[in-house]
Amino acid sequence: MPARNPVPLDQAYRAQVFPGVPAVRAWAGSFSDQFEEDLVESVRQEMRTLPQHGAIQAPIINILALSGGAEYGAFGAGFMNGWTRSGNRPVFKFVTGISAGALIAPFAFLGPTYDPVLKEGFTTIGPRNIYRKRGLSALWSDSLLDSAPLAALIEKYITDDVIRAVANAHRQGRRLYIGTANLDADRLVVWNIGAIAASGRPGALELIRKIILASSSIPVTFPPVLINVTVDGKSYDEMHVDGGVKAQLFLTAATINMMQVRGKLGLKVTPEESTKLYVVRNATVGPEPEPVPRKLNSIMGRSLTQLLKSQARSDLERVHHFAHQQGFGFYWIAIPKEYKPQYKDSFNTLEMNRLFKTGYDLGLKKNPWRGEPPAIGQR
Repeated sequence: MPARNPVPLDQAYRAQVFPGVPAVRAWAGSFSDQFEEDLVESVRQEMRTLPQHGAIQAPIINILALSGGAEYGAFGAGFMNGWTRSGNRPVFKFVTGISAGALIAPFAFLGPTYDPVLKEGFTTIGPRNIYRKRGLSALWSDSLLDSAPLAALIEKYITDDVIRAVANAHRQGRRLYIGTANLDADRLVVWNIGAIAASGRPGALELIRKIILASSSIPVTFPPVLINVTVDGKSYDEMHVDGGVKAQLFLTAATINMMQVRGKLGLKVTPEESTKLYVVRNATVGPEPEPVPRKLNSIMGRSLTQLLKSQARSDLERVHHFAHQQGFGFYWIAIPKEYKPQYKDSFNTLEMNRLFKTGYDLGLKKNPWRGEPPAIGQR
């Protein structure tokens, strides 16, 4: 059994990654004064170049939330490319990503210059770029497969140049958040990637790569990622896995009232001003009936797929409710119900190219978005 040094459970919420660097991460669902202050600072960073006469006009805010979906992330990568080509893609103040969305998020955050990276990363890979089979060693390991190829892929694309670009965008008031599941604490953790990138701390690049790997590491299938932390100067590790264990998509890291933040800043909110939230669901959302063979692996796989789909629909409704409360415009897309996979094996290169093209074609449309979340049973 692989050894580890877990954080004492009664100290879990005090563990730090980079002591002295504020707003590095937050526990989803809990208020974070550091994240709220960081949010206030992000608006100040944007407003510093604008006139300061009386009430300040709040800038238009565009938010992008990218869901999980494993190889179906190729759809989201294609959509971002098509959206750019349509000429309608905005600059995002906030980008959030989880699981497959975590692989897309840094490049969607940095803008159209990185569209070719998304295309290459999701259309030229196959299973050998994601995992290696363990064989009998899986019996005494922490996962069925070895994710070393995925770690190498992340290392290839998440470079020093990418991190510098993320840090620069962070200093300009934009924010990139990625979610992982902390198995020890049984909580979703949201990481402020720009704060880590801009920290100047040794190990920042390695930590960001680990976070993206963890967010993409399906439990049992892929090994968990251990992240080093300290409590009162003592070293421990935390076990992180695919953020999709806790949520298929997310918006805010903690309980933060955006309107209240604007009030603190003295920002004038007019009917013409708007915050727009865009959700890209890297999967379908409706029922997909098909006969299930009477085999254990088929029943397990089908049940897990349906469980994740139900979770995704709940997350979509939750984020929509939050957006409505805050007065945001809400727009979402998913893989069209007409899409039928031709290849059933995971991370099939030909299927991922089909998904990419489906997303690209949808992104080209003048208005591909839906408004209200789907009703139960709706496709």
